[in-house]
Amino acid sequence: MARWADRPIATGADRGDAVDVRNPDLLPAIAVGFAVALAYLRWIVLTQWTCRQCGTNHLRCECKPAWVRKLL
Repeated sequence: MARWADRPIATGADRGDAVDVRNPDLLPAIAVGFAVALAYLRWIVLTQWTCRQCGTNHLRCECKPAWVRKLL
């Protein structure tokens, strides 16, 4: 029975991976994923949630201050 510690370490080329991902490549990918998630959450807040005061969705709400509308 072979132990895992006795096996040689396989690199990306040995396993047949098409792309090796290195640490510098991860930062832009994580940043893009974070930006997409924030944009999606912003879209949900603007189109799906309703204002407590006037009852319309946040995209058409006029009762909020101007700085809040710019933020959303």
